[in-house]
Amino acid sequence: MEKLKSLLPDELKRMVWNSTVENLPAASSSLLEFLLNLPQFHQMVRDLAAPEDSLCAKNKAAAMELKKKGNQCYSNGDYAAALHCYSQALRVAPQEADDRDRSLVAALFLNRASVFHRQGLLKECLRDCNRALQISPSYSKAWYRRGKANAALGNRQEAILDLGVAKDMEISLAGKRQIECELDMIISQRQSASRIVDQCSQISTGGAGAGTSNTTLKT
Repeated sequence: MEKLKSLLPDELKRMVWNSTVENLPAASSSLLEFLLNLPQFHQMVRDLAAPEDSLCAKNKAAAMELKKKGNQCYSNGDYAAALHCYSQALRVAPQEADDRDRSLVAALFLNRASVFHRQGLLKECLRDCNRALQISPSYSKAWYRRGKANAALGNRQEAILDLGVAKDMEISLAGKRQIECELDMIISQRQSASRIVDQCSQISTGGAGAGTSNTTLKT
């Protein structure tokens, strides 16, 4: 489903998003016409129709196996396969159960967020990080990943806040040091950007003053 969303053209997304009661049939028809030409859509339909993989068929063992397979694909750099494994695992993982099952779901969302990050799908990465944090607010790795995604999007203030929380929640000393290095780098980038803005502002102000002076001399 996430992959299908990323394949939709921006124009079609806007059409669906802005649809009203009057033009909803036309928007739905355009969406369906686009999806019917995608092999990924037909594969998703087949997956949903498979009894053993249906949304009601929750299976923790299967989710764990898919997670393991996804981790291996991720390590091998096969991010498309890893994304498929994590998404399949999320479909069959028990979500309304004990804390261990909920931790599994949070880990799957985070792992998929890491794949999205690798693929440059930063908004999707943020969304899955948020889902992981909704399940497990003290999940330091989710705070860290969200901070990295925000940094990549240029949201430096949000990145600093996220990484600050991640650092506070991280248990290992090595992990804290790594996060601290990331924080220092982002803070330095923000300060450099701020200095550039100030310099441009000063140049602009100086230029305006010079222009006024020249005008006065000509008069």
